[in-house]
This record gives sequence, C-alpha cells and structure tokens, in this order.
Amino acid sequence: MDALPNLKAADVDPYIAVLEKIRDSGLLERSDIDITARMGDIQERAKQVVAQWYETKMAELQAAPGVNRALPLLLMTDELEKAAKVLDKRFPEPTFGYG
Repeated sequence: MDALPNLKAADVDPYIAVLEKIRDSGLLERSDIDITARMGDIQERAKQVVAQWYETKMAELQAAPGVNRALPLLLMTDELEKAAKVLDKRFPEPTFGYG
C-alpha cells in the first residue's frame, strides 16, 4: 500500500482477479466476512498513504524558503495534477467495479 503513488494496474490485477472469483463464487455469502468493512479498511489506508505523500511533497517544496511564499503551493498543484493524470491513465476504470 505504501507504493500507492507509483502503483500500476499490472501490480493489482492478480489480486483483483482473485477477489472477483471469490465474490462470484458465492463464498462470501456463506461466511460471516464483512467485505464492505474490509474495503473500507483498504480505502482508509489508501487515504493515509496519499496524505503522507502530500505532506512529504509539501515539506520538500517548502524546504527552500524564497521570496514568493505562494510558490510551493503553486508547485504542489502541478504535482497533484501530474499524479492525478498518471493514476487516471493507469486506472481508467474503478478498480473494484464501482466508483
């Protein structure tokens, strides 16, 4: 999960295939596994990793003080746009079948 900003679809495809097979098999309905809660756990961890990435990147940009105090924020918007474009290109569809 810590590699989330650099994640590629090929990295998660095998796991998604297994999860889809388990879901399609009906096995989850016969057990007391709360898959919704587990998906929530994954989403929460993803949020934590992204927040850490943001904080680290922002600290890097603010490390060199300059005359223009808004420059790190402007550069951060560029970083966010770049990261979003990369992830949109790598994952054009929702990973778990819903958005």
